[in-house]
Amino acid sequence: GGQCISCGNCSTYCEMGIDVRAYAQKGENIVRSSCVGCGICSAVCPRGVLKLENGSLDGRINGDAVLLGNDVDLLDLIRQQKRGARKS
Repeated sequence: GGQCISCGNCSTYCEMGIDVRAYAQKGENIVRSSCVGCGICSAVCPRGVLKLENGSLDGRINGDAVLLGNDVDLLDLIRQQKRGARKS
């Protein structure tokens, strides 16, 4: 919060039109469905205030991976990984 100099680069360059500066000034996380996670806001921040990271899958409505097409082998691989993670 205290490092943001309100230059507005993050909001200006956000391709999704999110007012990133407002979040940065408050020191709040941006949790918006419209954020695509491109990281442009972080790249244009002159103070390095912003960072792009993914939170835990816990509590998400659907934590499953998104598969494009009909790749059954990949779906099986993901299920195996989940089973292995649960055993650990």
